[in-house]
Amino acid sequence: MNKNRLKTLTMAIIGCFLVIIGRFFFWQVIKSGELRRNSMLQSYKIEISEPSRGLIFTQDNFPIAQNQTLYRLSLYKPNFQNPLETILQKITLSKPDFISENQKAIDKFKSDDTLKWYTFPQSFTFEEQAGLTLPGLSFSSFTNRYYPENNLAKPLVTGLESYYQKLLAGKPGFFRLSKDALGNALLLDTNWQTQGFPGKNLHLYLNRQLQNLTEKTIKEGIEKYQADSGSITIMDPATGGILAMASFTATSSATPSAFANPIISKLFEPGSIFKPIVMAEALDLKSITPDFICTGCNKPKVVGSNTITNWDNATHPDSTLQDIIKNSDNIGMSYIIETIGLNRFLQFYQKMGLNQKTGIDLQGEAKPVLKKSWSQIDLDTASFGQGIAITQLQMLTAFNTIANNGAKVYPKMVEFLDDDRDTVNSRNLPSTQIYSPATITLMKSILKYAVENGVVGKFKPKNLEVCAKSGTAQIAINGSYSSDNSIASYIGFSPCNHPKFTMIVTIDNPRTSPWGSSTAAPIWFDLASQISNSPL
Repeated sequence: MNKNRLKTLTMAIIGCFLVIIGRFFFWQVIKSGELRRNSMLQSYKIEISEPSRGLIFTQDNFPIAQNQTLYRLSLYKPNFQNPLETILQKITLSKPDFISENQKAIDKFKSDDTLKWYTFPQSFTFEEQAGLTLPGLSFSSFTNRYYPENNLAKPLVTGLESYYQKLLAGKPGFFRLSKDALGNALLLDTNWQTQGFPGKNLHLYLNRQLQNLTEKTIKEGIEKYQADSGSITIMDPATGGILAMASFTATSSATPSAFANPIISKLFEPGSIFKPIVMAEALDLKSITPDFICTGCNKPKVVGSNTITNWDNATHPDSTLQDIIKNSDNIGMSYIIETIGLNRFLQFYQKMGLNQKTGIDLQGEAKPVLKKSWSQIDLDTASFGQGIAITQLQMLTAFNTIANNGAKVYPKMVEFLDDDRDTVNSRNLPSTQIYSPATITLMKSILKYAVENGVVGKFKPKNLEVCAKSGTAQIAINGSYSSDNSIASYIGFSPCNHPKFTMIVTIDNPRTSPWGSSTAAPIWFDLASQISNSPL
């Protein structure tokens, strides 16, 4: 019996010992992290230093996106020394619409005796809150994003805010301060901190006056030609910097949202504005010579079961290169691209970057679509911009290669960050030489000839030198082209040598006329004449 008692006692002692060891293990190993954090909270206080968000400046150093300190009002009944009606009357002297905008909240605050404290969502400026010092009334500050120019370049600002979120946001700082039993900081104790930094400021190529003019021009153009929507983009030929970019939508179904940017997010078939790009490549490859004559341009071209005709069903026998561009001859271009061949055309397409995004520093750029299998008719129609899908910005970038003496530059919004011009954003990639100087000289003379002797010549001011091309492309719907839907476009640069700008105008479904030469071209020349008379 004694042995059993001893055995039981021993087992009990061992059990207690194991329980104690288990508890020690639980608190010192499993819960150690939590206990350490709780101890830290009792001994230290952590403060966060929120960074100021970076600003966005236009070319003239105007802050198109900046920060604004605003204030929210709180009322605390126990501290009132005046009737609520008196307090509200004084508030309305600073903010007349306060009662009308917060009537429901005020009525509840009055009638509910258990509601001692209420913070109103309406914001106050510094001037509005400065004189309101009544007992029971207090303000808390917060930082709000402010756009001084309202909706000017709104899709661009929105796209920049998203693309450069990390740079604009900066990094918060953390401070660990020792504190006493009452929670007061012990400044003499050794404290720890992680240094934060404010957000970077973005300085754009965007010209504010030109952006304003561009938005006004495209809106008036859409209304004049009764179109669904339209866009204009203007680029600095030498740097690729975007000087202005604007879209306007007349119908609710034309774009997916108010802030969508179809210039970079919507794919389209460029049509005849693509012809100079192909012709320049054929000249550069020497698959044709400058004195090329289209001997087959006297009749429509039959390719298998398909027939290639011109936009007006006319033919132009023995067309020269100048004639082919001036007359926008599809037949002539189909013969030219055949001298290049499919393999070399696809190599050129890739070299020009038309099979990938431009990489512009805006959120939401679409990736182009390039078909995997090509027939002869596919190659022929590609010569006049059908059967390929790219963005307007890609087309502008490709055409600007002619303006920039054969060198392709990448489109970009931001010129530099903060005040350090050496801290340039990553979009400043080296240019790529696409065409030879001899090709560029010839192509500029051809484009200039086409403008001055073609149907658009009547829109050109006498003192304005222009190298450009019009285009009209049908829109493919469910795999077939619609005769009721088209995109009219005009693209070019001015002057032809040492150009000041390169610009593309596109109009979706103009109802007065489907042709780019009679809708997009007049808009282009109207804006170009204003640009030429003002410094950029």
